[in-house]
Amino acid sequence: MRKALKDTPLREITLRKYEEPTNLSGRELTKKFLLSIGLLQPGESRDIIVDIFHTLLLARKNKEHIDIPQFTQKLSNKQGASAPNIRRQLRRLRDLKLIEKTSEGYRVNEFGSLQPIISEFILQYIVNPAVERVKQYAEQLDKLSEN
Repeated sequence: MRKALKDTPLREITLRKYEEPTNLSGRELTKKFLLSIGLLQPGESRDIIVDIFHTLLLARKNKEHIDIPQFTQKLSNKQGASAPNIRRQLRRLRDLKLIEKTSEGYRVNEFGSLQPIISEFILQYIVNPAVERVKQYAEQLDKLSEN
């Protein structure tokens, strides 16, 4: 019996271009960043990931690690701030290498800047390979239509 081919992507990322980030600060800037890289959908009301990432960005200044109980305490007044949901959102941030887990808790990667993460990981290991694969599909389609 023949197996059906699954349309499951090996990896995916959504990129969105918004207006320049002038006159944005704090949580709103964090939200636009996460919208831009596809971790948040436009119009999504459950945006606890914004508060989680914003909390980690603020903790970066003092080189603080934050663990799950601290997240649930700091975000207790936010919708969706349950421990399982916080873990799920942290996993999504970790998958894009924006944050890392240490024995002390979670932090922005090495308390560093986000720009190198974008250029050295997201561009190099997610965007460029995806574009190359699209080119391969285009090449095969071109060959198919030439015959």
